[in-house]
Amino acid sequence: MQKEKKLRVINNDLKIFYVPYTRIDVDFYEIRAKSKEHALQKFNYILADRKALLNRCRRVSLIEQQSNIAYERAEVPDSLGIFNRPIDFYDIHDREIILPPNLKQIH
Repeated sequence: MQKEKKLRVINNDLKIFYVPYTRIDVDFYEIRAKSKEHALQKFNYILADRKALLNRCRRVSLIEQQSNIAYERAEVPDSLGIFNRPIDFYDIHDREIILPPNLKQIH
């Protein structure tokens, strides 16, 4: 049996960097209403109430494939600045969500 070779770190002067990775999901919900304004009111009421089940019917996702920036600890931007940056390499996935037939829809 041979002895395993031990690996040695050649450079100990490594710094820590922070690389952002973005994934944004947009969900579409089916709301039955008399007008666009009524649909918005109904949706926002259901969200605030949290008692009713919303019927998600579609999801569109933007997924970053390669990051194009790295931050040092002192350079990391605030919450708005993290999302307000260019994303050069991304994929978009658009999926329709099929509900099982036994789920009751909200009218």
